[in-house]
Amino acid sequence: MLKNINKRLLFALCLLSLALSACGEQEAVYLPKPIGFHRIELPKPEYQLLEGDYPYQFEYSQYAKIKPYKTSHAQPYWIEIDYDSITISSIHISFHTIENNPQRFKEYVNDAYKMTFNPLITARATAIDQKVDTLAGGNTVFFTFSEGEVPTVFNYWISDSTQHFFRAALYVPSSRDNDSLAPILKYTQNDMMHLLKTFRWKEKAQ
Repeated sequence: MLKNINKRLLFALCLLSLALSACGEQEAVYLPKPIGFHRIELPKPEYQLLEGDYPYQFEYSQYAKIKPYKTSHAQPYWIEIDYDSITISSIHISFHTIENNPQRFKEYVNDAYKMTFNPLITARATAIDQKVDTLAGGNTVFFTFSEGEVPTVFNYWISDSTQHFFRAALYVPSSRDNDSLAPILKYTQNDMMHLLKTFRWKEKAQ
């Protein structure tokens, strides 16, 4: 009786060995994974006051760094608020003095309009909305909200129309996946609104 059991057990083990051997001979099939973005855990917003010899002041994210705005046409007090540590976005800041020159003010407004409605941008935008408001102290703020695969989805300019002109624009290095980047863009846009709420002109640059 014991011999019969041992024979059956040996037979079963042989069948199992053959099955495993056959499985091992099959080629592994690898399926490509769909392209996507890693989930980004964005920190709770915390802010700090801009320090330095600027003609303006505001609060910006503690998770961002202030860097010079490096372009061929950059002027004094142009900066970049870089979110490289947590997102791929950045806020570009430009500044101009008006010096009671209405024509100069008009030129800065037109330049801001041209940057927002550049044909390369409008051709890829699905919608562009604008809004004008007045801040405490009488400053005018002009908002532009863009939808679609555009490099800048949100920007605004602030001016007292006689002395100062300030523009802030949210940029992303790739505009092809703005839908996937929506949480990042919303996070940075909220920071831009906080910047606006805490914005003020200084008496003069040091």
